[in-house]
Order: sequence, then structure tokens, then C-alpha cells
Amino acid sequence: MKLKTIEFVDLERKISAKGKSFRDILASEMGKAYVIVISRDGCPACESQKPRLDKLAEAFAMEKENDKTVFIRIHVKYSKNFKEEALRSRDVLGHYFFPTNIILVRTRDRGAIELFRSVEPRMSELKRNINLATEIADMLDKT
Repeated sequence: MKLKTIEFVDLERKISAKGKSFRDILASEMGKAYVIVISRDGCPACESQKPRLDKLAEAFAMEKENDKTVFIRIHVKYSKNFKEEALRSRDVLGHYFFPTNIILVRTRDRGAIELFRSVEPRMSELKRNINLATEIADMLDKT
């Protein structure tokens, strides 16, 4: 399973057009855990995490029902002469560092909620939290 990549500027446009939070736009369906990775150009930690995260997403595709966990990478453009997008992403997405990993689930009454947020966590910690989020999403979907 490849991570779906969304350009930050495209997400920003959807947020503006729909008047919804990034959480509600990205975590659109009940019964799923959404693993969101915010990364930017020129970020050594982002590049280091990329193959490990791809491997984790592939493992989930093989061991879990493929439709219960959604992996999304939000790509933020950055260069020495163009830092504005990275600054806007911090404001819109509420993060301070790259890469930031977030796990969301959708509820019936409160929309999408954040269950986990970390800067470059160990893959074992991320996997544990994804499993927990998948269980919670399944419970919420059944109530």
C-alpha cells in the first residue's frame, strides 16, 4: 500500500472552500483510522522516516483489512528562498516540527478527532497506536 500524497496547498484550498477543519476533510469516513504524516522538502528526518513508513503501510495492507487504515502524506514545499508554505502549514495543521505523525478517527457527534500526535515516533509506537485507533474506529462505527 502506497501512502496517498496530498500537496499542502491543495488541502489548504479544500479547507478554505469547505470551511471545515483539516481533520474533517482528511478523516472523511467512519470505521477507519487515518495515519497522517506531515513532511517537507529538505527535511532529513522526513527522508529518513519515509522508507520505514512505507514499509509499515505495506505491512498493514498485508495483515489488516485493507480498507480500515488509510495512510496519507501531506507534502509541504520548502526551499531556502520559499519558506511561506512551511509556515502556513504550521498554522493550519497545528504542528511545530517535521515530520509530524497524526492519527485521526471520525466520530458521529464530534467529527474527526485526533487520537495520537508525535514527531518522528518509533515505528513500533506508531504501529501500536494505529492498532488502537483501528479498534476505536471500529467501535465508533458500530455504535
